[in-house]
Amino acid sequence: MQGSLSKRVMTNMVAYLMIFPAMFFFILYLVYPLFKSFHMSLYNYSGVGPLTKFVGMDNYAQVFKDDHFYQAMQNNFVLMASEIIVSMTVAFLLAYLLYKGVYGWKIFNVILFLPYIIPLTVSAVIWSLIYEPTIGLLNQALGAVGLQSLQRIWLGKPDTALFSIIIVWIWRTIPFNMLILLGTMLKIPKDLIEAARIDGAHGWRIVWHLILPLVMPTILLLCVISIANDFRAFDIVWVMTQGGPADATEIASTLVYKVGFQQNKYGYANAIAFVVFIVVTVFVAIISLLRSQLMKQKGD
Repeated sequence: MQGSLSKRVMTNMVAYLMIFPAMFFFILYLVYPLFKSFHMSLYNYSGVGPLTKFVGMDNYAQVFKDDHFYQAMQNNFVLMASEIIVSMTVAFLLAYLLYKGVYGWKIFNVILFLPYIIPLTVSAVIWSLIYEPTIGLLNQALGAVGLQSLQRIWLGKPDTALFSIIIVWIWRTIPFNMLILLGTMLKIPKDLIEAARIDGAHGWRIVWHLILPLVMPTILLLCVISIANDFRAFDIVWVMTQGGPADATEIASTLVYKVGFQQNKYGYANAIAFVVFIVVTVFVAIISLLRSQLMKQKGD
């Protein structure tokens, strides 16, 4: 009995030692900054000197009265919904075409993945040049085919700026989603597909009733990743519009940057960041719960 207990203690010690490096960096780079951010959000802090002007929850009260915050969150939700719906749909269709064995599918796989390989800031600069109103490729192409009425100052008008950035963001996210979905489809046992065909299912019936349900847990996982990335889409927005014009493309991350590093309101910026963190956590928790329920049903 004593030997068994000693062996169990040694096993636990080895396990704790194995996970210690990961836990150390997890606490150092995630847990500690999170508590530090919340602590700073309780102060009126300009970024210079010690934290002395304690204001309690006043910063949070100001967040929920700030029209800029609601505009930024609205833009984030539009970006998130557009990316999840369009990117997931296109990525699923492309993954299915590659799964079906299109001739030269490995070459297509590499070509379709190229947008994800290009650094995000480089992509933003390239698309800014494409959207340029006078010499940009988009307006030039529209003029060449006689569609001058559709030419716009794409990044300079509030009614087109956010839409233009969403197009770039979707273009950027499709390859990653496609590759993950393709990997999941390739793991589907061929016997299931053959059994469905024997039962009389063909074409889109197989896709809708067999392949889609089997890859749905992966789609939900990609939704979780997308939500986290959509609220951190700082680079592309900042390079292309810096949140303008007239806050039309302002998102949570650019708002936090402006409030903190340009207006020197570090306490208020951390309050905004913490509220956004809670919102993202709620969304991720809901989708993760749905995914776990789906996985449980599949297991049953």
